[in-house]
Amino acid sequence: MADDRTARSARAAQAHRERERAVRRRHTRVTVATVASVVTLVGIAWWGFGALAGSEEPVDVVAPGHLVEGGFRHPGGAGPDAPVVEVYADSLCPHCGDFEEDGGRFLAEQAEAGPGDLRFRPLAVLDGAADEGPAHDVMNAAVCAADLGGAEAFWTAHAALFAARYHRAEQAPSVADLTDLLGDLGPAGLAECIEEGRFIPWIDVARRSGRERDVAGTPTVVIDGRVADDLSRTGLATALADR
Repeated sequence: MADDRTARSARAAQAHRERERAVRRRHTRVTVATVASVVTLVGIAWWGFGALAGSEEPVDVVAPGHLVEGGFRHPGGAGPDAPVVEVYADSLCPHCGDFEEDGGRFLAEQAEAGPGDLRFRPLAVLDGAADEGPAHDVMNAAVCAADLGGAEAFWTAHAALFAARYHRAEQAPSVADLTDLLGDLGPAGLAECIEEGRFIPWIDVARRSGRERDVAGTPTVVIDGRVADDLSRTGLATALADR
């Protein structure tokens, strides 16, 4: 795992140097909603944050639209009494890709059927302590889709990013790769949003918020405030039944 992290760090540095972005920050002041409840979370994949470096200057952030308590709700048929299922993940995390093929797919099925109120909470841990990088870029693409097209657009982009298997690639995707992938799937203005890195500062805020809730790795699943220990389809089914 150490070798894997070292290789990914080198790829992240290379992608950062080669990034084509013309604008990295957009200093539009908005108020970012925060979640009041604090839960203790334990991740099964300890990718680790280290000490997140604080910014030397305050950075105003652009908060995306269509947030529900800090996450993006699955556009399923969850009823008012359905358990809230929060998934913390990084779109470049290999373990998150494995989870998507089993436990993640099961949770999406449950959200469609109604037994679970599924919400995705971005957690760009693979960039380490940096406030930008490939993990932020990939997550920004999905968040752009959410802001411009709503929850359904987010989940479509989310699925496409994992289906592209960037989490298994030797080199992180470029901004051009992301716009090419999602250009036909997303709403108008998506390419511009991705190229600007419009929500990268907010993604960094979301990561810090996750750390404050003791999220140390991805994927992490929380069901009605309780951490799910077994993220397999069977384990999650049991956790939902016992909630």
